[in-house]
Amino acid sequence: MAGDKSFKLHFQRFEFKYQVPLDFVDGIIPELLKYMEFDSYAKLAKDNLYDVASLYFDTAGYGCYFDKIDGQKTRKKLRVRFYDFKLNPDTPVFLEIKRKYDNVVIKDRINLDYETYHKMVELGESRNLVFAGQNEETFSEFFWLKDSNGMRPQNVVVYSRKALISKVDPGFRVTIDTNIRTHQANFLRDFGIDQTVFPGVAIIEVKFNNVMPFWFHDIITTYGLEQRPFSKYCNSLEVCYPQLAVGNPVIENNPSLSQLIINS
Repeated sequence: MAGDKSFKLHFQRFEFKYQVPLDFVDGIIPELLKYMEFDSYAKLAKDNLYDVASLYFDTAGYGCYFDKIDGQKTRKKLRVRFYDFKLNPDTPVFLEIKRKYDNVVIKDRINLDYETYHKMVELGESRNLVFAGQNEETFSEFFWLKDSNGMRPQNVVVYSRKALISKVDPGFRVTIDTNIRTHQANFLRDFGIDQTVFPGVAIIEVKFNNVMPFWFHDIITTYGLEQRPFSKYCNSLEVCYPQLAVGNPVIENNPSLSQLIINS
């Protein structure tokens, strides 16, 4: 991905999530491939699988976390996303603002190289830069949200992704995320010891602009998929900080994850 400069910087779409046992994936993918194909990154990856990593920011009181846990319909989240774990000076990283309005997600991102990110975000050096073709308002809003709310890095979430796009409607996208893991982090280069989040579970995300195609409804029926909210950040944060999970029904109703947290 480091060599591709045609990054999309604005998204607005519906997003639905489904949790399925890991062994469902091998059956679902052939059904998807009747109408979809792997995206350009998955096509180049071994086994059509590539890793995604995000460094999440939150306030000292975990305001973003509790907004999600409390069921707030309107939320904002800050993260830095990257794909190349070598993090050379020219490695692309993305400052992202993710806004959630019920099932509608609006995401704006700014593309920087790692060296610029390190100087501007981690060292706090001059931010008076102009980015050709990018939204300077997004850039300003990212730092305003971060600084005015005292937001700081909390943890890195990493997972393996297979991504597919519709053969007839590129706005319809399905991602299948597995092997979710996390570690505490204060900087992008903080490569800690990963802990597993939701072992044996795959997260299917369906992303579309207008109407979900009829054939996907058939897959929902065939596999008994149930739309359920799932936050990689919140569940991963609870693994990093087990005290947050006390009284959280997401944790208490998942014995395997409860045991994982007890042992972490």
